[in-house]
Amino acid sequence: MEVKAKLKRALRSIEDARDTLKRAERKGGDAVREIRDAVRELDDAEANVRRAIRELPEE
Repeated sequence: MEVKAKLKRALRSIEDARDTLKRAERKGGDAVREIRDAVRELDDAEANVRRAIRELPEE
């Protein structure tokens, strides 16, 4: 179940990043900091997913 927990954590990170990008989109031009935060969150999410995939058993 550890892998499943990691995937769920990655999914939450991706959802958080999407929400941040939506807020930035609504604000327009003054949202550079929020966009950078979202990119960082997506990078973290990608790393979590890649780590979880490596730990999945071979089929």
